[in-house]
Amino acid sequence: MKRLYIYLLMVFIFCLNSAKAQYWEGDKWYTNPLGFEPVKLHTSMGFILPSVAVGICLLVTKKDTTQTHRISVYNETGFSWGYKYPYTFMPQNNTGIVFMLRKWLAIGVEFDIYLPRDKVNTTTGLAIRPFARFYPVSKEKWKMYFESGGGFIYLFDQFPQPTDQDNRLGTNWNGTTKYGIGTEIYYTHSIAILLGIRHLHISNGNTKGIERNPSHDSNGFFIGLSHRF
Repeated sequence: MKRLYIYLLMVFIFCLNSAKAQYWEGDKWYTNPLGFEPVKLHTSMGFILPSVAVGICLLVTKKDTTQTHRISVYNETGFSWGYKYPYTFMPQNNTGIVFMLRKWLAIGVEFDIYLPRDKVNTTTGLAIRPFARFYPVSKEKWKMYFESGGGFIYLFDQFPQPTDQDNRLGTNWNGTTKYGIGTEIYYTHSIAILLGIRHLHISNGNTKGIERNPSHDSNGFFIGLSHRF
């Protein structure tokens, strides 16, 4: 297991070193936990890096044939608050399915509804996001996990809209990344309460140039229910 952690650390460092910093005017590294050009680091954090980590884990660990209750479904409600102007409030509802590959490793896919709200943005977004979960604590009644995943979102209006501090106009199609820490607290054999905190990023990865990629970043929490079969 110690060797596995070393492999994962090497992959993470490689992805960080391959990213080149690129900030819009006025952005600072400490206002964005990811802090780099979206295509090169947000994609790595949200999709490429978890995929590589899962692949390495499956290659260097043995399958647990005694494992049961591999599939679960969940629904959760979350709220996050943007920390860059115009400080967008982002309610969201997420429904997903999780498949346990190991006692400490799972993959899943999530379908999301986003409702960004601020003084210039009022729209709705629909998203799909594959993800991976790593469980450093996996007990029968309580589990803790780190989750990261990235996918695509379509917003009915172009997002974000221009403001008096950033005159760029976003796009309808964007990428989305969420990562965070969560818990599963089982109050029956199959039903669990979900609680956790997450970071949310939305941008188009400069696909139309940085002048069309104002992006959204927010931090918040979620609560929900999970049912395992």
